[in-house]
Amino acid sequence: MKPGHWLVMILGLYVILGMAYTLIVPLGEAPDEVDHFLYVRYLVEQRAFPVMQPVAEDNATMEANQPPLFYLLNTAVTAPFPQTASPDLPLNACYTFAPGQGRAHFYLHDRLEQNVLSPAYLAFRAARLLSVVMGAVTVALAYLLARQMAPARPAVWLLAAGLLAFNPQFLFITASVNNDVLMALLGAAIVATAVAAATQGGYGRFALLGILIGLGLLTKVALLAFWPLAFLAVIGHRLSVIGKPPSPLHNSKFIIHNFLLVTLLPLLIAGWWYGRAYTLYGDPLAWDVHLQAKGSEVLRTTPFALADLWDFARIHFQSYWGWFGWLKLPLPGWVYRVMGVVVAAGVVGVVLEIRGWRLEIKNGRQSPISNLQSPHLPLLFNLYAVIAIYLSLLRYIQTINWSGYQGRLAFGAAASIAALLAVGLIRAGNWVFDKRQLPTYPLTQLLTISLALFPLLVLLTVVRPAYARPQLFWPDVNERRVCVGTAVGGQIEAANWPERVQPGDRLPVTLFGLGVGQEQSLTLDLVGFGGEVVAEMETAVPPAPAQPITHTVDLTIAPDARPARAWLRLDGQELGWLKIAPARPYPLPPDIHPIQATFANQLTLVGFQSDGDQITLFWQAAAPLTADYTTFIHLLDEQGQVVTQADGQPQQGWYPTSVWEVGEVVADEKGWTRHMVPGRYRAAVGVYLLETGARLSLPTGADVVELFTLEIDEE
Repeated sequence: MKPGHWLVMILGLYVILGMAYTLIVPLGEAPDEVDHFLYVRYLVEQRAFPVMQPVAEDNATMEANQPPLFYLLNTAVTAPFPQTASPDLPLNACYTFAPGQGRAHFYLHDRLEQNVLSPAYLAFRAARLLSVVMGAVTVALAYLLARQMAPARPAVWLLAAGLLAFNPQFLFITASVNNDVLMALLGAAIVATAVAAATQGGYGRFALLGILIGLGLLTKVALLAFWPLAFLAVIGHRLSVIGKPPSPLHNSKFIIHNFLLVTLLPLLIAGWWYGRAYTLYGDPLAWDVHLQAKGSEVLRTTPFALADLWDFARIHFQSYWGWFGWLKLPLPGWVYRVMGVVVAAGVVGVVLEIRGWRLEIKNGRQSPISNLQSPHLPLLFNLYAVIAIYLSLLRYIQTINWSGYQGRLAFGAAASIAALLAVGLIRAGNWVFDKRQLPTYPLTQLLTISLALFPLLVLLTVVRPAYARPQLFWPDVNERRVCVGTAVGGQIEAANWPERVQPGDRLPVTLFGLGVGQEQSLTLDLVGFGGEVVAEMETAVPPAPAQPITHTVDLTIAPDARPARAWLRLDGQELGWLKIAPARPYPLPPDIHPIQATFANQLTLVGFQSDGDQITLFWQAAAPLTADYTTFIHLLDEQGQVVTQADGQPQQGWYPTSVWEVGEVVADEKGWTRHMVPGRYRAAVGVYLLETGARLSLPTGADVVELFTLEIDEE
């Protein structure tokens, strides 16, 4: 078959694998994917660009500072689909970045996701499919870059396409919604067009180069580093025609025109965006506001050191080839070692290729200028792309911690890296096996196609087991989400229990989680009024290695348990709370002093009892209460100054107002010790919210109700 037919086969395999990754990897489980899609949804719904806010919680998307081209393209694709389900998925409380611990999913997922045709998520899936298409174009561009570097060696072309198409991490990212996908495509397109413009010239090629750079600047700031390639292309084209017959296309006037094309077109296309950023943030790159929003979790807190450079090299290399999820699912260590050998061989081959040029120049067979008329210039342009993207990335990690080490951040040069590795590997292979006269092209065809087995095995052995169904979508998102680790390494991720019980009731508690390979002994107890344990049971959970478990425990509430907001604990760790309601309504004493004073339509003071230094207030919930209010009684002197007071939540906070039911009456005991000078004092009662200090008002506008006056005589 012709090389073009093999390329079609590679692209077909890539698309099949990409589709498989889109279906198996849950929505949002690629880094930052949810925020990228939130940007798309914001454009669809608001018909405006989001504005980056310095406080993370104030942002509609944490990608609001990013240039908009990727999101605009996605808007065109996703707009016809209903935007029904929120892509802002709830976080998995049990998630940890440590490989092998707990579940792999960063978010909690809805069962609707299991149906790939569910209207609730069609827009999200359409955006993923667009990424796969962009990835396929990038693979074709890698083939083109290799062809420019090695026009007489089709083995290099196919290997370059295969190295990119069958890189598991490239598949993983291009099967998600991420602007690194378009960055990879445009980065490859800029390099290929720069090579064509430098070697063949023509206004059209330089105009296209200027347009592509403008689009790159509208995609990701990192592609600013590729802009100098356009000027190198102008200079390279001028040098490549030295010694050729004069042509009007090579005079100074046309060189100036080319410079203007690659300077003005990017400014016309992308300048408005950077002007907008300067207007909004005082910074055309929106860098400062981006760092503020990222916050301390991702900002570098110590100076960048040599140890950090080593960490960067290790994490970046591994995540360039395969570290999936949110840096949760690494490949086996031996795979990275094999990839290290492959990359090292490719680098050696590139060095041999460049050394060959030097030998040719030294032997007088070529001059430095004539080299520019050969495939050497394409190789140099691709080397520039790789160096530029890594210098940009090294600048980035001066301010960002390990989260900035991810391999995908270098995908702007992914096609160039694949093409250079292909050139180097073929050159190194020829150097090793030259005397054996192996059939290079047929072997490369076989090798390239067989590379597809690599991401397929990764999908089946690493990615798919981590996101296995139906475990991924279980327990339901509407369960009470918790995260409690057990002594033997299991996890309780959710639980269900009644919101209200009474003394003597049975309390069923159902636990959901991830099992282990041995029996687990769990202790469940309920802490009620005053910290007293009012229910307790020890239970055994049977073995269930790496499988979901559902286990129900029945507790019995002590018959004498007092009303309280009681806390449910598992092995001493809190799961949540429930209400122990009184067995019968609280009876008002016959000697109560009746009062009807309702504060902010929330709490009604229905009466009080006074016994020397002890005051008992009787409150009734006038409406459903969601806050824990603090009540107080103050003794005020004749000038209205507080001379003594008693503030606190009813029942010493063990039975706070947020658990009261409408109409429920609760006794609230207050007391103080009197050390006051003789005089006349007024007892005033009120209610406030402790967090803000704001008092609740009566219908009259006052914020206290006076109960009685107190006379203190001289002794």
